[in-house]
Amino acid sequence: MHAELVMIGSELLLGEIVDSNATRLAKMLRHIGLDLYYKTTVGDNEDRITQVLNLALDRSDVVITSGGLGPTVDDMTRQAVANATGRKLVYSKQLERQIAARFRSFGRKMSDNNKRQAYLPEGAIPLRNPVGTAPCFLSEDVRGRGFVISLPGVPRELEYMMEHTIIPLLVERMGGAKIIKARVLRTCAVGESDVDRAIGDLMTATNPTVALAAHPGQTDIRITAKANSEVEADALMAPLEADLRRRLGVAIYGVDKETVPEVVGRLLAENGLKLAIIDTLTGGQLGREMVEAGFGDVIITGLKPAGPGEAFQAVGLADDVNLQAADGYTQAAALARAIAPHGGIGLALLGPLADGVNDHLTFIAVAGDSLTEEIRQRGRTRRFQPHEEDYIRRWLVIQGLDWVRRAILGQLTSPVDWK
Repeated sequence: MHAELVMIGSELLLGEIVDSNATRLAKMLRHIGLDLYYKTTVGDNEDRITQVLNLALDRSDVVITSGGLGPTVDDMTRQAVANATGRKLVYSKQLERQIAARFRSFGRKMSDNNKRQAYLPEGAIPLRNPVGTAPCFLSEDVRGRGFVISLPGVPRELEYMMEHTIIPLLVERMGGAKIIKARVLRTCAVGESDVDRAIGDLMTATNPTVALAAHPGQTDIRITAKANSEVEADALMAPLEADLRRRLGVAIYGVDKETVPEVVGRLLAENGLKLAIIDTLTGGQLGREMVEAGFGDVIITGLKPAGPGEAFQAVGLADDVNLQAADGYTQAAALARAIAPHGGIGLALLGPLADGVNDHLTFIAVAGDSLTEEIRQRGRTRRFQPHEEDYIRRWLVIQGLDWVRRAILGQLTSPVDWK
């Protein structure tokens, strides 16, 4: 058994409101193990709603609609569901009395246009809505294709109806709830295409499944299993997770909602290390994220010079003529060494250099007397343009922290070109 969502309302297509109902419904269906295959958004047009519902009934066992059950002329869900399920729209005196009673409960008289809400497809099962005026209903398709459950668009009403009425109804029709459990392995400083090359063959599995989600500087790997219990789901995911970890190794920095600053902060604290940062690239964003993650106490220096010249001056290297003429690798490594605390780590983010040669490049270096190896990392970038500055900075923050992480773990590897 699988489900489909049809979100109804022209305001959704116009971008006037965010469709939080779809997210809410998807999470609640996942909780009972009901697969959700499709979601469609359609405006307030009877013909188009009918077409969408017909398509949904052709391919899904249960269709859940949200919106279009109000008292106004543009609330067309009732008629469209009747059209799609092959039924007439009929008036229910019982629903009229329920609506009138709802109005009386908060001291108001039902107006004539609210009587539109007392219509429903012939033979439909009314689903009482005790927190709103819009009656909900379940309508079976006369051709046996499936059934439609129609819910209000008001988030408070929809959530109440799902929790108290719809979820129990669906669980009964499913023959019992199942578990859909997801686990996310989080990688950093490697591109989505690199991850795909390493694990692409695993993404054809059906249960559990593997999927990727790319973010600036990070690629998430989501493992999802469907089972009768959480223990069974864990057992399904465990060998797949082990294989993914074997293939990706140190590229995986954490799981689920862990962030790179959190993981790096914990590693520094657990190993009694301090971190010094000199950053001409991110405007201090890297240091701020460490502080916001609750690890400001591991940072002993957070220099934010405007450019390489100020960086050399800040650490006392401004008079080193040879260094001024050196390449970006050498300069970044020298800065990292200069600020590295005893028994700790120095991190330098340098560039882009305005020398006509290196002005498209950034340089990241980590150094420290506790490290077995010094890494000078080059990341190819474009010039900082206003429309992409935030994206590039996000990448640089992740890449800089990733090399600190790898340094602590003793797993510094060859540089990874970012995309």
